[in-house]
Amino acid sequence: MRVTLYLRCRGISSTQVELVSTGLETDHRGILVFTMPEGDPETEKAGTTDLTAFNPEGRIPILLLPDGRKMTQSGPIVDYIEDSLPSGTGRAMLPKDPWLRAETRRLMWIVAADTQPYQNIPFIIQAMGEWGMVKADPTQHPLRLHFIRREFGAMENIMKICAGRFAVGNDITMADCFLVPQIRNALLAGIDISAEFPIMSRVWQKLITVPEVQSVLEAAGGIVQPFAFDAEKFEVYAKTSTLESD
Repeated sequence: MRVTLYLRCRGISSTQVELVSTGLETDHRGILVFTMPEGDPETEKAGTTDLTAFNPEGRIPILLLPDGRKMTQSGPIVDYIEDSLPSGTGRAMLPKDPWLRAETRRLMWIVAADTQPYQNIPFIIQAMGEWGMVKADPTQHPLRLHFIRREFGAMENIMKICAGRFAVGNDITMADCFLVPQIRNALLAGIDISAEFPIMSRVWQKLITVPEVQSVLEAAGGIVQPFAFDAEKFEVYAKTSTLESD
């Protein structure tokens, strides 16, 4: 979603960057697993729908260039696209001021490096099933809530200084593209953004009125992250893992 938001808000057409949806399955733990899309030429080349044959991380997004080079991770992907665009293309997504550009990237990396990995539902499920972590609803697990709240608190304090209508100043930036999906995850976790993080909430309320953001949210299932695992498979997995550890 970070990359899709960037493309839409930046004004990059599908003739410049084509979006291809992966397949999606759940493994024995109930965790979502991305697969290569059925019938896609790259799937045919790989000879399998196993995404790790295309990207050893087995994760998305993946930027594929015409010459076959691949780039992964949302930050480097948007940076590469940004650096490759002709001057004057679409809406600028980084402030001109060097300090505000750094603030933009600081918020991006707080989301990407310090928030998302530790609240990621597959991580929570695996930790409960294999590493003895306390059993709880994965979407509202105490560890998940801790890391979201800790990093949102940090971003709230940063945005006291740099936010305007949006996360950094009065124009939408890459920071907003990273913030939107993370707020959706926080809403799934039951966190009251307006009560706990008023500046972030104000920015969020502005973001969801932006037509490009609205269209991406609608395509992704709404402003709250949809249920992100197979609860029935998870229950079997968690119960089996508990018996094995006993």
